[in-house]
Amino acid sequence: MMVRYHKFKIIIALLLACFSTKGQDTVNRTILWKANEDGVFAHFVYGLTVTQRGTILAFAEARINDGTDEGAHHIVLKRSVDKGDSFSASTIIVKSENGQCWANPTAVQDRKTGRLFLFYALNQRNAGTAVFYKCSNDDGVSWSEATAVTFLFDNNPYNWTFHLPGPGHGIQLKNKRLMVSIWHRRSISFSVAERQYGVNCIYSDDQGKTWKSGGYTPVGELNESQIVEQANGNIFLIGRTVTGVSGSRQAKVWSKDKGESWTQELDYDSALKGSACDIGLVRYSSKPNVILLSQPAGLKKRNDLTIRMSKDEGRTWPISKLLQEGGATYSDLAVLPDKSIICLYGHGGSKHMPEAVSLARFRLKWLLER
Repeated sequence: MMVRYHKFKIIIALLLACFSTKGQDTVNRTILWKANEDGVFAHFVYGLTVTQRGTILAFAEARINDGTDEGAHHIVLKRSVDKGDSFSASTIIVKSENGQCWANPTAVQDRKTGRLFLFYALNQRNAGTAVFYKCSNDDGVSWSEATAVTFLFDNNPYNWTFHLPGPGHGIQLKNKRLMVSIWHRRSISFSVAERQYGVNCIYSDDQGKTWKSGGYTPVGELNESQIVEQANGNIFLIGRTVTGVSGSRQAKVWSKDKGESWTQELDYDSALKGSACDIGLVRYSSKPNVILLSQPAGLKKRNDLTIRMSKDEGRTWPISKLLQEGGATYSDLAVLPDKSIICLYGHGGSKHMPEAVSLARFRLKWLLER
């Protein structure tokens, strides 16, 4: 009787697996932070990464008292070890003391050592910013003391005083180089045209022991940005622009030498029309060639978070689908080992004060279904 019972359980399990649509053509959502959670006014500006063990690390600025960019912010983290079904309590990784404004969490992991690097900045208002990183050797459970890397931008040719990572995540190239994008500007006491916005990438060729500063993109437009490696080894960067052209607030540049230099003509992408906002960008696969992008598609307001797909290395984005209707802010993307796609994003509320931050999980099948 016991053997028959076990056979029956196996058959039922197989039938459920065959007919289940969970994770195939549906979107599973988990709210990570709500407004006023843990006594924090709002969580805004996000970073997302999936470790080699499959652990999801979701970072955010915890804007303690208000939604301003220069208020008191912690950097906080929630972890998931079950593909996003549940998350840990929010942990303060970088604590605000005496009103410190910690900003722009951006993580990257070295594949060989498993070491995680979390880059972030101290916004000192008109005094400029200082850039740091912390390391974790245990999948984000504990973190090292901070290491400063602001010196990498000393004597820059544009007199930049503000240097802000990502935000979002960095990448590791096929040649093992670690790369993190950094955007720069002069103080906001200058007019917009005089701030000299620009982007470059810092990189490490020794598993994060030392970091160097690469070449600069065209100056004047680009700020918050994301990067992917193309099949031919070029680095593809998409950045938010200050002014935009023909309604597009996202422009593209390429590096043929692993970030040492960049093309000096911006390619404004008319397919990425939407309000000025940070985007998410990730390579889903190389064979087939698929790159994914997340972006609020609203032209006048940050709303209608949309997932876009490119099959030609980011030249065109013929496939798109609405992920979150209504107000939506910053976002980031990552891919789980089972090829599920996850998107971390703020929604509801206003452009700087989302009512909640959620993690959505879906399959490529969902995106392809009309």
